[in-house]
Formats: sequence, structure tokens, C-alpha cells
Amino acid sequence: MDQMQIGVAPLGLGMDNRPAVSENVEMVRRAFDAYNRGDLDAAVSDIASDCEYTPSGALPEVRGVYRGPEGFKEFIAWIRDEFEDARLDFNDVTDAGDRVIVSLTIRGRGRQSGAAVSWHVWHVWTIRHARFVHGQAFTGKTEALEAAGVRE
Repeated sequence: MDQMQIGVAPLGLGMDNRPAVSENVEMVRRAFDAYNRGDLDAAVSDIASDCEYTPSGALPEVRGVYRGPEGFKEFIAWIRDEFEDARLDFNDVTDAGDRVIVSLTIRGRGRQSGAAVSWHVWHVWTIRHARFVHGQAFTGKTEALEAAGVRE
């Protein structure tokens, strides 16, 4: 599948001399950056109305399927409600055509306990027509890659 590049300069480098990335990867980065700025509306602005997001199941309070922008906003608001200074830090991003695989660390301080908390998750986002149409979180890299149809 052909991938569109943003701001491609000679030798496949972006305008800032970093490797150029696909529009899908940029879309994911924009959404997570918006979350980190506290702009939940911008974080969900590219989510399709029929998008379904399934969390990893690692947290008992966060199960089920979140639908559309409002559903995903409910999910990410939960993180902010439970943790002070909640932040999503990118570790790795893999462009897999219409899927983007994201390794990230969620960090924060428990509002009730005051304890610093961090956990690592993998997201697989499916993007079509510049909209997130499906998202799923995983606790391990292998299962995320398998879900995305990518081999190590």
C-alpha cells in the first residue's frame, strides 16, 4: 500500500531533517499530544462516529468498548480523573499501512494514594479516510503486532 509522506525532503527526510512519517502516524501523534495538553476535544477530533476502542483489560475499572469520540473521551477522561499529571509518553510508533502501532507509557500520580504510577501499553489504531475507525490496547508487543498483522 502506498503511504503518503508529509513535508518530504531529499533522502526521505522531513523538513526538520528527521525521517518523514506518514499522515497516519502524524494523526496519532497529534491526538496524543492534544491529550497531554489537556485538550480532550482535539484528542478525539479525528475519531469516526462509529469507531470502537477496546482497552487492554488490565484495569478492572476500565472494560468494555468505548464508541465514537464521546466514548473515547469518556475513557481518556477517566485517566485524568484517577491520576494527577496524567501523561502519555510515546516509546515507539510503527506505520503498518492503515494501522499504526504505538508503544506508550502512561504516567501519573494516583489522586487517592499520591503514589507515582506508570504502565506500558500498546495501541493498534486503524485509520481510514483520515479517521480513526478502530482502536485496541494490549499489554504486550507480540499480541499488538499480531492484531495488526505485523511480524517481528
